[in-house]
Amino acid sequence: MKRSIFLFLGLLTVAATFAQKNMRYEIPFTIDRNLIVIEAQIAGNATQSFIFDTGTEGIMILDSIAKLYSFKFVGLDTIVNEKEEFVGAQPKVLIPDLYFAGLKLENKEAATMPAEMLFTNKAVGIIGMQTFAGFMITLDYKNSKIILQEGSLLQQPNVIKINLDHLLEAKVKVNNKEVLAHFDCGGAGYISIPKSWDSIYKLKVEPVFLTKGRTPMGDFDVFKTELDGDIEVGTYKISNPKINLVTGDFFFSVNFGYGFFKEHLITIDTKNKLMLIEQ
Repeated sequence: MKRSIFLFLGLLTVAATFAQKNMRYEIPFTIDRNLIVIEAQIAGNATQSFIFDTGTEGIMILDSIAKLYSFKFVGLDTIVNEKEEFVGAQPKVLIPDLYFAGLKLENKEAATMPAEMLFTNKAVGIIGMQTFAGFMITLDYKNSKIILQEGSLLQQPNVIKINLDHLLEAKVKVNNKEVLAHFDCGGAGYISIPKSWDSIYKLKVEPVFLTKGRTPMGDFDVFKTELDGDIEVGTYKISNPKINLVTGDFFFSVNFGYGFFKEHLITIDTKNKLMLIEQ
């Protein structure tokens, strides 16, 4: 009898988080510095490595690979920065099919890119969030796999609303002030905050210069320090976290990077635009 009760309670716990469970795919990954690297077979050709990045919208592929496989040109992809300002345009091609650990995706458009835009020489492109639109995506660093699953997250206190129009983003609170945050599994560090936000944050220790960084928008400095206060993501609270402060007027949001994703189990419901963060 006791065993039956515990089993019933366990099933209730699972049902409280997910509305339904159907088709499921598990894509193994490796880590290259702070980058998730997955394998995919392209159009029946050899298997290639791709970066999976929650900070990228769709698919990007090296122009040399697009040329090698003679992918069809289908137009231009407009590139904008985080402020929606035009940066440039890249040719788009049509990939007939992609295979990820049993999952077949057909006729996917991809923006081409030169090799110097890719952050590693161990991959031929980037797989962004919209590639797996319609699935729930769980990033399981402990077991080194991305889990794709049909179903929905239920709206409850520990599930937050997100925006997936371009990047994975949500509203969070820093010292009780609501601000925009990007959740970027390919971003370096744990949590980064614009240094210019000194009217919002309080610090426990003086910032110490850590390193210099570079983006297409410009160079920036990174300082390490510790927040005096809380960062709240829905009902999930992080007290006095170690953070990075970044310079540059092109940063206008909190960034949750690789370090944060590595320490949590994160599920993204791409259909209903919801996210669950668990430790």
